[in-house]
Amino acid sequence: MDLSHPLATLLSAADAGALAVLAATETPLTGRRVAELAGERSHSSTLRALNRLADQGVVHVQQAGRAKLYVLNRAHVLAPAILEIAASATTIRSRVAQTIADWQVQSLHASVYGSSARGQAHAGSDLDILVVRPDRLDAEAQSIWEAQLVSLEEDVFEWTGNPLSWLETTRADLKRAKAAGEPIFQSWQDDAILLAGRPISALLRSSSGNKRSA
Repeated sequence: MDLSHPLATLLSAADAGALAVLAATETPLTGRRVAELAGERSHSSTLRALNRLADQGVVHVQQAGRAKLYVLNRAHVLAPAILEIAASATTIRSRVAQTIADWQVQSLHASVYGSSARGQAHAGSDLDILVVRPDRLDAEAQSIWEAQLVSLEEDVFEWTGNPLSWLETTRADLKRAKAAGEPIFQSWQDDAILLAGRPISALLRSSSGNKRSA
């Protein structure tokens, strides 16, 4: 699925863009403003999409002088589905976060980074997740840890059709990446969306890891 524009998984780009904009506000907007917020270069394609949606009753059209204003008809039988699909990126993150929170062997940190975190993912994108493992794991805990990662990979693919791409690291490696000024470390600090555990900055200030639970 398109992780940043989930409505585009099912609809044309113009329809998906218009609905995503209207789903995010209850304020009536001009067609030109809808096109701008949707990032559409063609104002006319957005207007055609809005008029198609209005013909189906999904969008209400209001006259304001010479201008027409468009607003999502939230009483429409399809509106709940539209709103749920539009919010599915948040739903996916919530599912992943809840799964990680329920892990038997807890991570020190987990976050979404990369294109998904920046809202630039597309239908072919991976869901990139940074996970910081506990400082010390015995053989049993290591086996449980690895099974947790594999299980969530399978779940994410089932939920979305997109691969989950892990970047598994340790607190010591994070410190080395920071000291070396590695660009990906800056990306984690700037873009990452925390799912579980402690923020990277707090994790690096700490001197000892979480104890494992098994």
